[in-house]
Amino acid sequence: MGRPLFLFSIRHRSPCPSGFESWCRSGQTVNVSCRIYSLLVCCFAIVFAIGGCNSPAPVPVAKPKKVALADPWLLRSDDPTDLTPALLWNGQVGFRIARDASGRKMPFFSIDEYDVTGEEKIRQMDSPLPNGVVLDGKPLPITGDYRQTLNLKTSELTTHWASGKFVVDCSIVLDPIERMIGERWIVTGADTTDKVDFDLGTLGKMGKEAMLSTHYFWGPSKMKCRLMANRYPLSKPTFDVVMSFGASPNRANMGTSAANADKATDPLNPASSKLYDDLKTQSAACWAERWKTDIEIDGPVEDQQAVRSFMFYLRSALSPSGGMSISPFGLSDQMYNGHVFWDADIWVFPALALIDPDLAKAIPAYRSMHPNGSKFAWESSVTGKETVPGPSQKEIHINGDVAWCLNQAAALGIAGPIITRETVQSVAKYFKSVSTPIPGSNELAIKDVMSPDENHIGDNDLYTNLLAQWCANGGTWKPGTRAGDPIPTYKLPKDGKSFLTYDDDLVRAYKQAAAVLSIYPLQYPPAEAQAEAMMNRFAPKVSKNGPAMSDSVHALIWARIGHPKEAYETWKNSWQPFTNHPLMLFSEKRSKTTSYFTTGAAGSLQTVLFGFLGFRLDSSMEQGAAWSKQLQGNNWLSIKPNLPQKWKSVKLRNFTVLGHHYTLTATHRPSGPDAAQVLQGD
Repeated sequence: MGRPLFLFSIRHRSPCPSGFESWCRSGQTVNVSCRIYSLLVCCFAIVFAIGGCNSPAPVPVAKPKKVALADPWLLRSDDPTDLTPALLWNGQVGFRIARDASGRKMPFFSIDEYDVTGEEKIRQMDSPLPNGVVLDGKPLPITGDYRQTLNLKTSELTTHWASGKFVVDCSIVLDPIERMIGERWIVTGADTTDKVDFDLGTLGKMGKEAMLSTHYFWGPSKMKCRLMANRYPLSKPTFDVVMSFGASPNRANMGTSAANADKATDPLNPASSKLYDDLKTQSAACWAERWKTDIEIDGPVEDQQAVRSFMFYLRSALSPSGGMSISPFGLSDQMYNGHVFWDADIWVFPALALIDPDLAKAIPAYRSMHPNGSKFAWESSVTGKETVPGPSQKEIHINGDVAWCLNQAAALGIAGPIITRETVQSVAKYFKSVSTPIPGSNELAIKDVMSPDENHIGDNDLYTNLLAQWCANGGTWKPGTRAGDPIPTYKLPKDGKSFLTYDDDLVRAYKQAAAVLSIYPLQYPPAEAQAEAMMNRFAPKVSKNGPAMSDSVHALIWARIGHPKEAYETWKNSWQPFTNHPLMLFSEKRSKTTSYFTTGAAGSLQTVLFGFLGFRLDSSMEQGAAWSKQLQGNNWLSIKPNLPQKWKSVKLRNFTVLGHHYTLTATHRPSGPDAAQVLQGD
């Protein structure tokens, strides 16, 4: 496992005009000085007095919003006052980056930094990234010409702004695999005698002399940090800063041979000035390999940007060598303490299993490492044990979620068949152990459980009981026969119209999708047969302030049952209100800005894969499928596209099935089902 490397290059050409007003910064927000503020207040007061009470109210100036560029590979923010910091992560470390590209007051997370006792919470640490360019000990304020751009193709984050007569440019790259991050700062101005400086932040301020190898220990686990910096005389037009988080650069010694590794990391060696370029090159090469698998949409550019943003953030949220699964917010925030929920198994895994199986395997691998007998924790962490107190422990559907995920992973060759079979069997025994016979019936009840709705605790939750039934059947919907005890039958709540969410369901309101999960992801045939009735009945009752993934599963089902207009509109609603933040950072709810919510992004990506493109993983071939392939364990993968009318075609390049690569091209037909062509690659 590599160690983090920090690289910084600065070119300096001058600072601020004399007499320029001092500015203050609070958090990541830039505020005008009191003197300018007072002047503005006076001006508004005079205008109001002249206009009188009958004057129209002043029109508020809207904040600049994220701009949908013509290039579908670029995400851009033009608002320097937005409080949502940018995010770069790779499944091992996660960096928040302020609007001015600094690490000032920004959090930093590492997959190794969890408490190992109590609730096993992830630790938030101060960012090791520098505080950036300063003038007279104060950060340079952003006064105009601002833009921050994330290149999804290469993962490079660039920030540009003006500050008086200064122009600041910063580029940041996080290695997709190793714990290496690099920055290049370029400051241009009008006068080479201006005394702009550079603040290294948490790791110490840079002096005039070179700092060759100052050692620090980072975080409670005492990770080793090494700071190397060389500042050229101010009379020169440039100066460089090089920082490493760890012993030395790892990835092929950053383009050097092992014999020259020490020289390459010596800041007095000219080769060290190329470290950022080397990191940028190797990062771009890694992402070029990843983007060989891509979803290309012939349709609105904002749809293409959104889908690529989901793929980018999800792909960079997981690491097979990290030793953990993924929490709903990954390494971006302390929300939910960095714990692992069903979000990983039911939402994130299917979204990545065909696109990036090498990354997706981290999720079933984590479950295989922490089987905990027959019962899985609703909130697990580094030990796999239950960490949550209170009623959330009653969401026992997590046991079936894990078994369901492992079965899908085994079908695709990502998990082993033995651990999968044993998990299904042990979970089946667990569900039976917590069930009770229903008097006068041959059915079993599972009482006092929390539904995926999460606003209800009661008896016979449909989703939970279906998972219990599926495990009892041996991981299939076809009940077989077996020697010994008969296969148990679990009660499925229903009335004269359709299945119900749980016993005594009043069909009034729900926090999030629950009953329709029987249609997808469970694909329970009787529920699919009444899918339209269930969607009309339950989908409108889900709270608009609930988690993001409800609309995505609704959109997927609408697409499958032949309602393309409703599917597309609902899919847009599954991500647009949640990504109205810089660089399409995904929030959990419309009313909040906390990001990055991997579950929501994964749900919206699942709509594209399993709804619009029509992928289906099941125990039998789908009737009328345009393409099918048999998987492990007598499972099947089928394709039956359901494209939105606004998409002329979609090409999914190089998706992976059992180690082989295929390219799917889906197009509209004048009548009948959409067409699909699948070609096998290398």
